Amino acid sequence: MNTSNFSILPKERKTAAERKRSLRLFMKCRRAENENRDLKEAALIEKFFSSSAGDKARYFVYLSFSGEAPTDKLIARLQESGKAVYCPRLEGGKMFAVPIGEDFSLSSLGIREPVGEVYAGGIDVVVLPLLAIDKKGNRLGYGGGYYDRFLAEHPEALPVAWCYDFQLTESVPSEPWDIPARLIITDKQIIRVSK
Repeated sequence: MNTSNFSILPKERKTAAERKRSLRLFMKCRRAENENRDLKEAALIEKFFSSSAGDKARYFVYLSFSGEAPTDKLIARLQESGKAVYCPRLEGGKMFAVPIGEDFSLSSLGIREPVGEVYAGGIDVVVLPLLAIDKKGNRLGYGGGYYDRFLAEHPEALPVAWCYDFQLTESVPSEPWDIPARLIITDKQIIRVSK
């Protein structure tokens, strides 16, 4: 199925929020059909380390869940390279960076969260989970706005979309508070998004 031609028309009759809902449903189904995940994960990691994102010091990386592009091997390779890795933990409706360790708790959604003290320093790269993204860096997340708020608090960080190539689509509806990715890394390509 070619998602670059996916249309959620009629655009003129739907709000951005309604178009996002339609695209979320479509991409969740498409992601569930994904095959050859191990090969795609290896390609994602190689592309990451060949990009400008691979030579920084402090990384904020989501802990993959369900059909998301996996991050465990990326995190392991970053740690092996001596990089500082932080992962998200939700507290009181806000997302915080916590150093990754061996202990995790499960959120109310069943997502792994690191146990430990919250990190309050700078972040160089934020690896973003997503359902869909366009070549302008407009990202469709899950609707909570956690990453947009985190990025607003860390303007020094490079927002990196980490996804399968089929998650690239022609257009993702955006709203004023959405912060676009500046680098898109898929299993097939690296796209630098111009500001």
